[in-house]
Amino acid sequence: MASYAIIPAAGESRRMGEPKLMLPWGQGTIIDAVLQAWSASRVDQLVVIVRADNRPLQKLCLKHNVEVVIPEKPPEDMKRSVLYGLDYISRFHQPLEADKLLVAPADMPELSAALIDLLLDAHDPTDPRLLAPRVDARRGHPLLVPWGLAAEMRRLEEDEGINKLWDRLPSALVDSDQPGALLDVDTPEQYQQYQQYRQSDGKNSS
Repeated sequence: MASYAIIPAAGESRRMGEPKLMLPWGQGTIIDAVLQAWSASRVDQLVVIVRADNRPLQKLCLKHNVEVVIPEKPPEDMKRSVLYGLDYISRFHQPLEADKLLVAPADMPELSAALIDLLLDAHDPTDPRLLAPRVDARRGHPLLVPWGLAAEMRRLEEDEGINKLWDRLPSALVDSDQPGALLDVDTPEQYQQYQQYRQSDGKNSS
């Protein structure tokens, strides 16, 4: 069974006020940290959705073992980015019903390969259901969707996000102790807070 991942990186970072995926993180940038984790996982194919006018981000992504997919027009939101990636995978990879799709925002630099692989290990092809990690009683990312259920994304209403699938399809939470499943970077205040945490925890030297 093959596994695919879609990383929607076509946002405009309005709340951050600058391109957040290119901000420093560890020895690189936020997008470097994200794609390094995904590339180190057992996911077979990683698809990153990037706007056509964001050439610097495209170049950063192409340093990694990923497919950069550029929509004809900028996606209006994360759901539309994911749908574009879904169509791309369907067309160029022709996945089987037993394959797996994982989705997570591009601004989660503390996701780890171990966390991603935890979901892959928890997937049971004889009992297909959505999976997500549970940390401190909260549901986090990534979201694993059996490919046989992925078409349900196309049936969401215009104003419904992908999280609505959780209420409509068989699902289960996978316990984890990794806080990176909950950490995303949306605002300058969050960025500063997380950077201070990394420094106090010694991660800035990693």
